[in-house]
Amino acid sequence: MKKRLLLLSIVALTACNTTRPITTESNVEKPYVHIPRTYVSISCVSHDGAPYISDFSIEEPIVSGPLGGKFAYGASCGGIIAAGYALPEKWTPGMKVRVRWKPDSREWIEKTTNILRYEKANRITVHFFADDQVRVVSSLYYPESKYYPILENTTVPPPEEE
Repeated sequence: MKKRLLLLSIVALTACNTTRPITTESNVEKPYVHIPRTYVSISCVSHDGAPYISDFSIEEPIVSGPLGGKFAYGASCGGIIAAGYALPEKWTPGMKVRVRWKPDSREWIEKTTNILRYEKANRITVHFFADDQVRVVSSLYYPESKYYPILENTTVPPPEEE
């Protein structure tokens, strides 16, 4: 009798444990892929001709797929924010970020741009140029260095890389 009750209990419980069959139709567009990231600081440079930047933010890059990551916020240009910005350890072509900034007393501006190619993930610097142009750089060097990808006296943004 005990064996029959045990068997009946197991059958009843397994009947409750039904799963949906796997189909090719799914709401998930792509499976999760782990992308190693390094946490870095952020800062910005306002080049000649660009307005004063009172606030800015930069979205953590999405390597593939639509934008929609977390934002790291900074104050005006000139300092470094220890923001814990999650940057992929390896640069990939087409890596885009969304940048928001508040120039002078104007409304917020938002643009999407590519991160310039980097060999090793390090601090992020957002460069603001005239005509609301923006570029994003990760470099081992500070903007004052002659080895930095965008020199401080540059007034025209470099072309975006794909």
